[in-house]
Amino acid sequence: MNTENFDKAVPAIEVNGLTVKFPIRGGVFSKVKDYFTAVDNVSFTLPQGKILSIVGESGCGKSTLVKSLVGLVPVSSGKVNLFGLPVNGGKAGTGKDVVRVSDLVQMIFQDPFSSLNPRQTVTEILTAPVIARGVPYDEACARAVELLKRVSLPAGAMDKFPHEFSGGQRQRLCIARSLMVRPKVLLCDEVTSALDVSVQAQILHLLDDLRNELGLSILFISHDMQVVHALSDEVLVMYFGHAVEHGPADVVLTNPQNDYTKKLLASVPTIRRE
Repeated sequence: MNTENFDKAVPAIEVNGLTVKFPIRGGVFSKVKDYFTAVDNVSFTLPQGKILSIVGESGCGKSTLVKSLVGLVPVSSGKVNLFGLPVNGGKAGTGKDVVRVSDLVQMIFQDPFSSLNPRQTVTEILTAPVIARGVPYDEACARAVELLKRVSLPAGAMDKFPHEFSGGQRQRLCIARSLMVRPKVLLCDEVTSALDVSVQAQILHLLDDLRNELGLSILFISHDMQVVHALSDEVLVMYFGHAVEHGPADVVLTNPQNDYTKKLLASVPTIRRE
């Protein structure tokens, strides 16, 4: 299927009534006694070429929600569409219009070191996803070198291992790896939280540049409200698994309507001179 022919008016991601429940087991035979609802009836859309940030306190279901979109967490109920194609397991679409979800959506995780195989070189890490899709080795290597340049890493990095890089460089590697299959959507789960402030700014500028250059749609999870305000087009606020507010970033972050959003913004530390 040619993914270049997607209607630009169709949302990159459309979620309707998504619910994720985890079984609570107990007793001698570990029978299911109850269920814990991590994400409860959440609906939202991510327009193409836009950045939607999901915010909320730890444990509110942000990461679970994002992981469920790529099949890392099973969905209990609800519907997910990618570019208008219904998602069923690891595939999107029906009949002849079937495409792998991983061809459209890639995820960048919070800890860049644990998400890279320490026994593989950069060459192996970057080329493996596309070689598995039938791309010749030489072409895969050429694509890897091109992406390393795009994320401001030298071509000489191809023969190195993850432990030879700094935290910011490893996160750039993760971004390059996610772009190898030329996805349309990036899911970023706290991608700057483990980095120094100066490095955070570099990664955020890189993501914004890639969004503009490649037309990517980005779902961005963060606790840093200032980053969210600077980077996002829209904001979704979550509280105990529920979506309590959703709208343009300037509106939600400057004129919040929900009490929880107001408390969340009030908790942001500021420097005041007495």
